[in-house]
Amino acid sequence: MDILITFLLIMASTNSQTNIEIKDLQWKNRVLLVFPSDKNAKGLDLADAIQEDLVERDLIYFYFGGELESNSQYTFTKNHQKELQKLYGSGTDKGNYVLIGKDGGSKLQESGNDINWPLLFSTIDSMPMRIREMNNKPQ
Repeated sequence: MDILITFLLIMASTNSQTNIEIKDLQWKNRVLLVFPSDKNAKGLDLADAIQEDLVERDLIYFYFGGELESNSQYTFTKNHQKELQKLYGSGTDKGNYVLIGKDGGSKLQESGNDINWPLLFSTIDSMPMRIREMNNKPQ
């Protein structure tokens, strides 16, 4: 009996990803969609400081490489991934990334494989909602 309970707990913990659509994140998170030029590329290798900046700004990323990777428990169905690639992917072999604000609108779209983190964070920090968040943050 203990073995069965342990097995069920392991299965539940390894299958904790939740299928969503991008609209489900609206008003909750900012979203970074990354479309690398190499469709078999592995995800982002982020320094600790960048990871802290992501958390501070309620920013979730989705990396559309060989496998969809994210810094969240969320994932998209294969069909929704194709829709997002069609809508936001550059359609070229250069790769690109897109920042989507909490309101669901596209705020920044850049081509290339390298994410310009200072530009990305300054774009977020200049948004009215982010300014309110920073002003309301306890000191």
